[in-house]
Amino acid sequence: MKPKNWKTNSLFSKLFFRFIVLSLIIIVVFGLIIIFYLEDFLYNRRENEVLYNLNQLKTDLKQLLITGEEEEINKILSLTARQNRGQIWLTDSKGNIIYSYPGRIDERVNFEGYNQIFNNKLLSSRVDSAQFERPMLLNAAAMEVAGEKYGLLFFTSVQGINSTVDQIQKIMLYLALFSALPALLLAYFWARSISNPLKNISKTAEEISRGNFLEINTSQNTKELKNLAESINDMSKTLAQNMNNLKEERNKLNYILSGMEEGVLALNSDREIILLNQSFADLFIAPPAAELNNQQEISELLNNRQVIEFIETSMQKKESRSLEIKLPEAEKYLLLHSTAIFRDSKFWGTVIIFQDISERWRFEKLQSDFVANVSHELRTPLSSIRGAAEIVYDGAVSRKKAKEKYLNMIIEESNRLETMVNKILSISELKTDILRRTEINFSKFVFNMLQDYQKVNEVQQEIDFQIEAGIEINADADKIKRVIINLLDNAVKYSPTAGKIVIKLAETDLSVKFIVRDQGPGVPEEERKNIWERFYKVNQKGFQSQIRGSGLGLAIVKDIIELHGGRVYQKNLDSGSEFAFQLPKNNNF
Repeated sequence: MKPKNWKTNSLFSKLFFRFIVLSLIIIVVFGLIIIFYLEDFLYNRRENEVLYNLNQLKTDLKQLLITGEEEEINKILSLTARQNRGQIWLTDSKGNIIYSYPGRIDERVNFEGYNQIFNNKLLSSRVDSAQFERPMLLNAAAMEVAGEKYGLLFFTSVQGINSTVDQIQKIMLYLALFSALPALLLAYFWARSISNPLKNISKTAEEISRGNFLEINTSQNTKELKNLAESINDMSKTLAQNMNNLKEERNKLNYILSGMEEGVLALNSDREIILLNQSFADLFIAPPAAELNNQQEISELLNNRQVIEFIETSMQKKESRSLEIKLPEAEKYLLLHSTAIFRDSKFWGTVIIFQDISERWRFEKLQSDFVANVSHELRTPLSSIRGAAEIVYDGAVSRKKAKEKYLNMIIEESNRLETMVNKILSISELKTDILRRTEINFSKFVFNMLQDYQKVNEVQQEIDFQIEAGIEINADADKIKRVIINLLDNAVKYSPTAGKIVIKLAETDLSVKFIVRDQGPGVPEEERKNIWERFYKVNQKGFQSQIRGSGLGLAIVKDIIELHGGRVYQKNLDSGSEFAFQLPKNNNF
């Protein structure tokens, strides 16, 4: 037996001790009943025997008392006394002993209730008096002879009965002691047969409550325990299925929430946090969503008073609302939309969606800037053309050289206007253009193009060629040529006349990299993310040049390279900038 089975509050100990107590009570009660009824039976049988003998003795004594034959009386009394191993007294109505065996002459009867025998009643009682050496059973009867009343008292020893009863008591005690061990064993195995299955069922139920859905052996020793085990198994299967369903639904919800770009925050009517996702945490630079708990207050989670007031207003009015705000610290624009949730016409809580609309704002700004830039860029050459044409048309200049000057201005501005329009059209075409890929010996292609560019444009800067030989790519030659020319134009435009431009072409296992390094003023860090946008111009003195730009060159570069599956980047050097693009060797880059 395991010591833990003897805990007073365990089912095993309760069953064990109650069975022992019940067994002892049954043994004791059964023993007492047997002893009581056996003792009563023995005394009643002795009384019946004595009464029978007493009635026979009364008949014999009546005649002898009439004739006065004392010797015969003594003989009969002594014989009867010896046969019954007792004593016999013959008394008168006053209680004086007339005859006795053994002899007790001149003595009186001093038993309480003695006078009742003369009322035609039989007296039967147990006597434990100092007049006798051992306990006696008294049976007394009255008789009347010649008008005189006599009492006949018959004392029978009950020592044998008492001895028998004592032996029975000892036997019952020994029986109780010897039956204790079998009772203990029986109680132990009986209690264990009931408690062990229940204990196993209880342990299984505890494991189920912890989420370990086990099954119990249904081979139990009773029908009730078998039914209970089967019920626990059915419950375990049902709970496991329900838990799996809940996990699947929870995982679906988590996947949906984690996959959402919008931040989600759900509050109940007590303003307790019910649900939030990682996008919400990222928007407000909060801890990861997995570490947040429902005990946090909104004020602890958010440090934006405008957002908190929006949430409080939505909770108070219990209605759907929308609001656009700006987060200055993150330079983001958000669209907040709250939806009130009701259950059975009772307000349950609110769900707030935080949508990052920074890109929309940026595109709207770019659109506005695009229109403004196009208008500005077109207005300048158009104004020059109109002014020069009006001067020539009005005849304000008469000399041939002056007219040629204004006509050249008109032609230059017209060419500039045409170039700008072509660039704008090129950007629009790139979105839907189809690449005409061919196999190109990129090393020779770049070298020859640079030689032609240097001659045509009369480049004054020194150009350092660092071109690896034998590089081949699959690309649209015309579009790649436009990219390289745009990068060279920028390098020449912003580098000093006596400066140096480095052209580098190299390859790796997966890609080909083209780099242009100039000695210009570089790009301010806060401007770097915008230089690839259309019509964007860096507003800085070092960038002013005699050659005016449209702000479309780098945007065209970026669109063409991305159309080829590559990428562009810019970084500042100690002296100047590095503009580069990277193309894949295969089309799946």
